[in-house]
Amino acid sequence: MQVDEAYAALNIVQDFVPAGNSNRPGTRLIASSITIHNTDNDAKGANAAAHARYMKGADAQKRQVSWHYTVDDKFVYQSIPTNEIAWHSGTKQGNTSSIGIEICMNSDLDVPRAYDRAALLVAVLAKRLKIDIDSGGLFQHHDWSGKNCPRILREKPNGWKNFVAEVLKKEASLKPVPTIELSFAADDHHTHA
Repeated sequence: MQVDEAYAALNIVQDFVPAGNSNRPGTRLIASSITIHNTDNDAKGANAAAHARYMKGADAQKRQVSWHYTVDDKFVYQSIPTNEIAWHSGTKQGNTSSIGIEICMNSDLDVPRAYDRAALLVAVLAKRLKIDIDSGGLFQHHDWSGKNCPRILREKPNGWKNFVAEVLKKEASLKPVPTIELSFAADDHHTHA
């Protein structure tokens, strides 16, 4: 799959937490890892759009909680730019080094599609940001703070191992977008006079 096809398949909606909100610190992030979470919200309709909306609300600001992406079976919502810190890991080290991805677990979710979309998102981000998944660039929330998260992957036999394997498979299959070689005429207006 070409990278542009992967982006199209992800259905990314950028719905950023407003700059200046208390849960968007605006601190620069150079991500060296990605952290996976579950939303811990199994209510019907608690999809990616609902979580993006929540993050812009008063409760998320009061709790100072944020993450970069929320994934469901149809969409990926991006709430924080990947070059800014989000507060998702429960530790300074996790927040200042990783991109946070929440995978929905609402009761009306097509679970396999959501995890497939999440694996593709991780693969695309790893490729774009040069994060080495195979050498420990992918974490569970549990790895940072000890919280039982991502609970769904942790409870399923080989859940985490299989998810990481799927990410690596998708990353290996990503191909660059083919480009043509450009040439300009000698009298082209782009040349330096």
